[in-house]
Amino acid sequence: MQRVIYRVEYILFLFFKFFTTKTPRWFRDSILTGFTNLLYLVIKKYRKIVKKNLEIAFGLEYAEANFQRITKSCIRNLLVNMVIVVENLHRTPQDIEKMVLFENREIIDELLKEGKGLILSSGHFWHWEMLGAIISSQVVNGYGVVEKLKNPLMDSILTSSRERFGITVIPMKGALRKMVKVLKNGKTIFILTDQAVNRGQGIELPFFGKEAIHSEANSFLSKKYDIPILPVFMSEKDGKYSVRFEEPIWANRVENSTAIELKLLEKEIRKRPENWLWCHRRWKNLDIY
Repeated sequence: MQRVIYRVEYILFLFFKFFTTKTPRWFRDSILTGFTNLLYLVIKKYRKIVKKNLEIAFGLEYAEANFQRITKSCIRNLLVNMVIVVENLHRTPQDIEKMVLFENREIIDELLKEGKGLILSSGHFWHWEMLGAIISSQVVNGYGVVEKLKNPLMDSILTSSRERFGITVIPMKGALRKMVKVLKNGKTIFILTDQAVNRGQGIELPFFGKEAIHSEANSFLSKKYDIPILPVFMSEKDGKYSVRFEEPIWANRVENSTAIELKLLEKEIRKRPENWLWCHRRWKNLDIY
């Protein structure tokens, strides 16, 4: 039965791919808006999660006034990331070069000159699938730590889209040993570190004033091998993707590098709340969902 479900999902994806690549952009955008509104009505569970998260982060009044807008933004961002996966199957590095602006690029260029390993740290903001393609095609090939999809057919497509531009995929399960090997060889790792982890797998630190469990993998690797963590974020500017590098963090030179990463992440979310992936249980340790 599971194979049948996977096959149906794959067929639906083929329809989605056709719709994405063979229809005018204005029509596609209209359909995405329609899907967004439909899914908003259907996925009651995720509406509840978004509202709870917003209550923690910004308070009851803000959550009540904005959760519909932000929930729809989350849904649309997920759909657009699916579109990007499809489009990246046919894009070239030259195509992507025309779509991006860099801010503080000299920071990563100087770090790469040292020939050591590097940990690029970001979150599920806006069009995160494009961020990996931009970094790997325009700056440095690297290794992306990802959660494998249960459907092997869909996972193969997603992997192909990512690897097209020089990202080598490392499955999340058992990733630490492979990450160590990669960093010892002076390579770059790209990881989205903003998702919740289970108790016993991370450290509890304040996030928007409430304790949340956060992975310590970046901190552990940076401290053990004296490797910098480089936060990177993406936004829109002048109709292009604007990629900004923050100052690097060495875990063995600061009191708590994980806390610093969280503060940077929180600052970025506060600037553009509609761009973050609110529909996951970030504070699941609080048993509020």
